[in-house]
Amino acid sequence: MSETELPRGLRWRLRRGMKELDLVLTRWAEACYANAPDSERAAFDALLACEDPDIWSWLMGYREPPEGATRDLVEQLRRYR
Repeated sequence: MSETELPRGLRWRLRRGMKELDLVLTRWAEACYANAPDSERAAFDALLACEDPDIWSWLMGYREPPEGATRDLVEQLRRYR
């Protein structure tokens, strides 16, 4: 899988109700997903199941994300804002 080649269906799941969130998630996925360890991919998949307002508030630092892999991933995603 190349860096910009994403698994089938993932690009569709990156489409969110907020354009800003689309951009952050897509930037990270295109730059990091292909080489991410399975645990990080699983955390990303779990994050995509969350509600947009929650993800956005975590990314912007308005609220703290849940502990563990989600928090680590949110820290990475903040670099793609």
